[in-house]
Amino acid sequence: MGRYIVRRLLAMIPLLLGISFIVFALLNILPGDPVSIMLSSNPHITPDANTIAQLQAQYGLDKPLFTQYLIFLGNLFKGDMGTSMYTQQPVLTAIWERMPATAELAIAALIISVVIAIPVGVISAVRQYSWIDHLCLIGTLIGVSMPSFWLGLLLMLGFSLKLRWLPLSGMGYFSNGVGDVLRHLIMPAFTLGFGMAALLARLTRSSMLEVLGQDFVRTARAKGLSERAVIYRHALRNGLIPIFTVLGVQFGYLLGGSVIVETIFSWPGIGRLAVNSIMNRDLPMVQGTVLVFTLLFILVNLGVDILYAAIDPRIQYD
Repeated sequence: MGRYIVRRLLAMIPLLLGISFIVFALLNILPGDPVSIMLSSNPHITPDANTIAQLQAQYGLDKPLFTQYLIFLGNLFKGDMGTSMYTQQPVLTAIWERMPATAELAIAALIISVVIAIPVGVISAVRQYSWIDHLCLIGTLIGVSMPSFWLGLLLMLGFSLKLRWLPLSGMGYFSNGVGDVLRHLIMPAFTLGFGMAALLARLTRSSMLEVLGQDFVRTARAKGLSERAVIYRHALRNGLIPIFTVLGVQFGYLLGGSVIVETIFSWPGIGRLAVNSIMNRDLPMVQGTVLVFTLLFILVNLGVDILYAAIDPRIQYD
C-alpha cells in the first residue's frame, strides 16, 4: 500500500504541470490586456501608456510567454503562487482564507447526497418494480436533469422570499450560534448535493440489484439470517465499491458545482473567488484556484482508492 501511495503521489507532478501549462496558455491567449482591464475598473486611475508599461513590467507581462511560464513554475516550486493583480493579496493566502468555507459546503453537500442516496437506492432495489421503486426513479430522474443554478433559484424563491424561513444568501458563523450556521448552509448544500444524490441513488439501486442475485446472498438467506441482516450486512457492503468509485469522481462535480452555487448564494469560498478572478482577468488568482481544485480532486480520488482495500480485503495494490 505504501509503494502504491508513493507512486500515485509522484504521478501527480506531471499532471499538475500539464494542468498549469494549459491554464496558463488559455488565459494568455484571451483577447484583452489584464493590466488595462484592471486599471479601467478603478475610477481613480487614468490609464496611460507609462502606467500600463510599469504595471506590465511589475507583473512580468512584458516578457515572452514561455519566460513568464518558467518564472511562474519557479515561484510555484517555492510555494509562491504570485500576487493578485486586483486585490494585491498573495494568491495562496486568499485561497487559504476561503478554503474552510468551500470545505464546509462540499462536506455538507456530500453528507446530504449520501444520506439521501443510499436509503433511496436500497429501498428501490429491494422493492423493485413497486410503486416506491417507480417514485424513486422519477425523483432521481428529476435530480439528474435539474441544473443546480435552477434548483438554487427555486429554493431561494420559496424558502427565502416567500416563506422567509432561511436567509437568502451569505454564510453563517459559529460566533452567532450553530443555528445561524445551519440556516445559511441548508439551501446551498442541498442545491449542490441534490444532483449528486440522484446519481448515487440510481447507481446504488443497480449495484444492489446485481449483488442481491449473487450466490452468497442466497446462502445467507438459506442460513436463516433476517432479511435486514442479508441486505445491510452482506449485500450493501459488497455493493458499496462502485458507489465509492463514483463518489471520488463526483467530488469533481462538487468542486465544479461549488463555483455556480457559491456565486448564486454569495458564499465566500474558492469557487466565488475563481469567478470574480475570471471576471477581473486576475491571471495569478485564476491559475492558483484551478491548481488547488486539481490538487484536491486528485487527493480525494487517491483517498477513495485507499478505501477500496478497507471495504474489500480482496483488493491489493502491492
